[in-house]
Amino acid sequence: MSEEAVPARLLHEDPVIFRRRWFLLGIMCLSLVMVVMSVAGLNVAIPNLQTDLGATASELQWIIDAYALVFAALLLPAGALGDRFGRKRALLLGLVIFAFGSVVGGLGTAAPQIIVGRVINGIGAAFIMPATLSLLTTIFPPEERSKAIAMWAGFAGAGGALGPIVSGGLLERFWWGSAFLVNVPVVIGVVVAVAIFSPTSKDPESTPLDPVGALLSLVGLASLVFGIIEGPERGWSSPSVLIAFGVAAVALTGFVAWERRSSHPMLPLTFFRDRRMSVGSGVVTVAFFVMFGLFFLFSFYLQFVRDYSPLSAGLATLPLAVALVAVAPRSAALAARLGSGPVMATGFLFVAAGFGVLSFISRTTAYPVLVVALVLLGVGMSLTAAPATGSIMSSVPHAKAGVGSAVNDTTREVGGALGIAVLGSVSSAVYRSSIDLDDLPLPPPVREAAEESVGAATFIARQLPEGGTVLADRAGDAFTQAFNTTSRVAVGVALAAALVVARTFSRRSEVAAAGLTPEPSTPPIPVELASEAP
Repeated sequence: MSEEAVPARLLHEDPVIFRRRWFLLGIMCLSLVMVVMSVAGLNVAIPNLQTDLGATASELQWIIDAYALVFAALLLPAGALGDRFGRKRALLLGLVIFAFGSVVGGLGTAAPQIIVGRVINGIGAAFIMPATLSLLTTIFPPEERSKAIAMWAGFAGAGGALGPIVSGGLLERFWWGSAFLVNVPVVIGVVVAVAIFSPTSKDPESTPLDPVGALLSLVGLASLVFGIIEGPERGWSSPSVLIAFGVAAVALTGFVAWERRSSHPMLPLTFFRDRRMSVGSGVVTVAFFVMFGLFFLFSFYLQFVRDYSPLSAGLATLPLAVALVAVAPRSAALAARLGSGPVMATGFLFVAAGFGVLSFISRTTAYPVLVVALVLLGVGMSLTAAPATGSIMSSVPHAKAGVGSAVNDTTREVGGALGIAVLGSVSSAVYRSSIDLDDLPLPPPVREAAEESVGAATFIARQLPEGGTVLADRAGDAFTQAFNTTSRVAVGVALAAALVVARTFSRRSEVAAAGLTPEPSTPPIPVELASEAP
């Protein structure tokens, strides 16, 4: 089929595409999971990288952070390019770039080469993620679109939980490079499937590109994410972090000013006047703020406090992934019946309940209690992120589906980076104030290192011929207390979000935003149909 054989608005009416729609959803979700897994999956390989390559602490940090930084910075320009030149082309280009980055990183012999590989991965991911969602919005007919988007959102969340499982399983049998190279055969299969079976769609108006807006957004988002990432490490008041936030403020302010007066803006800011876009973006940001913070700290709790292996720690989070995938498709029906706002507010209540359970756990809490917390969190994330994504996509025209998807994805990445930075900083502060090692016979530099992080304390405890058990126990108690406190902060954030969403995005305001006026005797019209309303 020619790439332009079916106009974007009519893709779902083509009988061939209609028959393939669920198969294509699976391909898009596989591409998505691979991208999301790469955000957190490499964390479990860090000890191996440090041992095999002798990487410094700074190099290890950038092996992790380079991907997220480039990914977040390029999402908006990549989404706009997909709208302009075709989303299928953008997806194929992103997959090829992602595979190349995986080869570069997986065959690396030094930390700088691996960092380069992660940068290339980030470039590819920025083209893949918005292309998958924007294609889905045109492949599925209106009556099925909200369910497809909800399933996409469910797999987007589950990918973060599956990453450590896959990487941990590979590291049990292979070397660290396998965590990179496993992407290559997956990409080959997906590229073949997309090239043969996927249609494309693009902006039918061929809107001119906005290079100034793209540059300002790239600089602004890159600086913002850099400041968020470096803040906990260098200190929030350090010159480099303050400069990064200053550059971000200037660039993003310039981006807003430019987009307002541009005749062809990359991101029309009028989209945010629609509550579906503004509230949906805020919900995604907050949801991934608490979710990524959870992944970051819960992994530490399992491995350093409960002494789980990387694979066991990954498997322990599986109930969350299962809940996400199971509940997300059903959230679409709930949103259609009750309205996205009430469903998202209820989701935040589930999230608060899950963190409420985690705020009282101890070092020896039975695993079934952790399962309850993870299931509550998975249900809550499904009821928030999936309807929020549907709201965002229903608020933009098909011609701008790539940009709408990029907005959704950017809020995920920024929210996740903020969650790791802010909740990680809270945890570190509580840990340092809770642990007391003054009575242990440790040299001052060793004691200072152990008091800095639970990871360092655990490593030191394993090297001590005597007294290691006491050190490990105290570090575990201090980190558990820090995790409890951080979970209570997350409870407050989730409850505040639930209240704001309930007050600002009622069923009535949602229908008004969609420009629909259903009669009282008829069932409520799903907000996802707004883009199809005359």
